[in-house]
Amino acid sequence: MNKKYLAKIKRFLIEKKDELLNKANAAQRNINSEDITVGDEIDTARQNSDKEMFFELAAADKITLNAVNDALVKIEKNIYCTCECCGEKIPVKRLKAIPWARYCIKCQGEAEKS
Repeated sequence: MNKKYLAKIKRFLIEKKDELLNKANAAQRNINSEDITVGDEIDTARQNSDKEMFFELAAADKITLNAVNDALVKIEKNIYCTCECCGEKIPVKRLKAIPWARYCIKCQGEAEKS
């Protein structure tokens, strides 16, 4: 992978990281600023449902954020685009789709089976 394209990927990953952090911070502020008024059972159920959805989304975003951070470290260590399982190069086509991919398609398939 050439240096120009790698720099482009790095910028994208940094932007993705910032986006995820901003999204998490905004959602947290929103939950913290909700009125804690006593409403009827429907209001309470809605607030609880909103909080549960926030935590589920936050968990998924945290997984992505960790993968993005790992990809940035790999770029710095000059091991980006190497499959963590078999050590083979991850195809550029896959990295264009998922720049924080950890595995080649074959190893990803095996990981998903188990």
